[in-house]
Amino acid sequence: MKEKWDPVSLLRHARHDWLNQLQLIKGNLALDRTDRAKEIIEKVVHEAKNEAKVSNLRMPKMAEFLLTYNWQQNKYRLDYEVIGDEQDLSSFDDAIYDWTKEFISHLDKLVEPDGEPHLMITIQLIQGRSRITYDFAGKIDLDSCKALDSLNPLHNSITIVESYCQENELLYILELGS
Repeated sequence: MKEKWDPVSLLRHARHDWLNQLQLIKGNLALDRTDRAKEIIEKVVHEAKNEAKVSNLRMPKMAEFLLTYNWQQNKYRLDYEVIGDEQDLSSFDDAIYDWTKEFISHLDKLVEPDGEPHLMITIQLIQGRSRITYDFAGKIDLDSCKALDSLNPLHNSITIVESYCQENELLYILELGS
């Protein structure tokens, strides 16, 4: 996991991603597959809105991590979504970032190379409750799941409210307090 991106590298990677998406749209239009081009456009718009939402949570470390994770060589793809009205979560940035890095470090040791492993991080900001769900789908080495028992909230107002590890799924739900 790369720690810090310089502005030029960030812009280069972002431009590369946008150009790839534009090439997909252009190629589908050239093949007269307008429905597929529209699907790609909708996906790009959805991703851009999600990027804006995560950026507006005032958690710069966590936002950078989420926005750049798939630009690196990793064992699985990471997607994220922010559900609900944006809030100022700046007081949780360090703790959530540190916990996520620790979680990823443990998860990297559990993931089996079979299939298409995927981690979904969902930030739910609904009715005054703030939760972050880490939902991994893919083959997991169950014998190593015990290592996750050492994960701690790292912050006195973050609580692990649910967690489990099964053969093809791993779930952690954190609740943020005030």
